[in-house]
Amino acid sequence: MIKVVYFDDLSATDYLNIYDGGEKIQTKNKIEEKNKELASKTSANLFAKLSWIPFLGGSAETSANADFSLSGSSLVKTTLSNTVLTDFLNSAQNDERICVFNDYKVRAYKNSIAFFKMFTPFLKITKSDFTTDEGFVFDISKLDEAFASGKGYYELIAENTIGGMLKKYIFRFNIASFRNNYSIADLSKMDLNYYAVKVGKSEEEMLDISKEFNFEQKSISSAFDIMEDQSNGNALDVFDVILAGVDI
Repeated sequence: MIKVVYFDDLSATDYLNIYDGGEKIQTKNKIEEKNKELASKTSANLFAKLSWIPFLGGSAETSANADFSLSGSSLVKTTLSNTVLTDFLNSAQNDERICVFNDYKVRAYKNSIAFFKMFTPFLKITKSDFTTDEGFVFDISKLDEAFASGKGYYELIAENTIGGMLKKYIFRFNIASFRNNYSIADLSKMDLNYYAVKVGKSEEEMLDISKEFNFEQKSISSAFDIMEDQSNGNALDVFDVILAGVDI
């Protein structure tokens, strides 16, 4: 893979721990310590080269000897994440439980939370309230913040025509797992490969925001209801995406 757009490294780590029977946990601390040492040396060398800059003064040596802060932590996090990424790709190649989707186009279901999440970040520049018929006052600029704190995974419809037949699934994305400043709005514009695991089924219509918080379960009370429920072809397989990117 030459370009990573999305990687849920926490889910991948859980998968690897289960796949390897917990052996990855034993090596995590060693990897982290090695990366900290590398980042510390890199930081020291950088400050040594920049120590001639007047406004740095003696702070260069102090900063170099101190625990590396943002840049070092970022380096460790990125290195650890890339280590998990490599291990995940190696394991996924031989695991039929990890489904790989090629040439699938993704889109937001109209009036879904994912649909609104694509443009709510731009509402932060507005400052306007509106009052509902019930008397509730909404601050439109807070919508993106509300979505971010209220929902962690966002669903998109994935489609591909194979052998003249339309294949359609629901892909779920962890909103915190996008990399390189990509966002959920970028996915529909890119040709990506998706590594995912099946987690259940859902009807496409249930993605509508008006049904998002409907927790009532459909009751089946007779044999006729059971037959009708089984013949309902509207339910789509739901997959949690672990990795999305451009393969070689």
